[in-house]
Amino acid sequence: KIGNWSEDQELEEIRLKDYLAKKESGQLFVTAKQRQLEEALVPERLSETPDGVLRFGQTVMLLSQQSKGYLSINPYDQVAKDYPAFMLTTSLNDQPAVRNSFIIERCDENDGFDDDVVHYAQLFRVVMAPFGSKLQGPTYMHSEMVTALAAAKFSRHQEVTALAAPSGETKWQFLYPDVRLRLEMEGEPVPAGSPLAVRHVQTGSFLASDEIPYANIFGSEMEVHCFAYQSLNKTQNLVGEKKGDITGDVPLRRQGLPNVWTVRTATHDGE
Repeated sequence: KIGNWSEDQELEEIRLKDYLAKKESGQLFVTAKQRQLEEALVPERLSETPDGVLRFGQTVMLLSQQSKGYLSINPYDQVAKDYPAFMLTTSLNDQPAVRNSFIIERCDENDGFDDDVVHYAQLFRVVMAPFGSKLQGPTYMHSEMVTALAAAKFSRHQEVTALAAPSGETKWQFLYPDVRLRLEMEGEPVPAGSPLAVRHVQTGSFLASDEIPYANIFGSEMEVHCFAYQSLNKTQNLVGEKKGDITGDVPLRRQGLPNVWTVRTATHDGE
């Protein structure tokens, strides 16, 4: 009994030392989670847009008109890719923080536009600046065609992640949300805080978020994916038909609400 008691005491001492060591290094689950939340929710300052138009290099937030959540990166939810990649969701947290604030980066300085204003149909990248212990460098909003190994977790639509390397699959465009005016709006400046569609250049699909719950360490958020939604609003169709539109034609259908976003800045909230 004395021998067993001595062994039990030694085991308790080992467990205590292990507990204290993990607590000291932040490896305990509760402590680690708290640390992750703290480093991901550091406040961020959004750019001002005094003239009402978006410019490259500005820090902004992207608000989904369907889920009412803001595009957010989860650096603790890694996705298997050739380069480090991290999950994107929309979150109801409306306070600008490092995980939900992004930089609009120009793809090509010789794209035919002479100024730094963002124009409809101009190519850009959505860049997440590094923060915390997991994001050691910038990451870029990325998508690719659906495969057996690459699809959104719940909807199985086109997966959207933040990839640690720019490529052809990280290029996007802002398009005017009304498809009837889209062509004539190409090349016009993009107003801050106004509705728009975000098109993935390589696949032609559209950034989307719907009210599909996606649980993570930040709570219940919503899935982000790429899919071309179209409005089935019969009232809109009737109004269009009175004007002579053939609403059965796909090009004349309205962009579905899951594809509609607004870009929030310090001076234009987009809500």
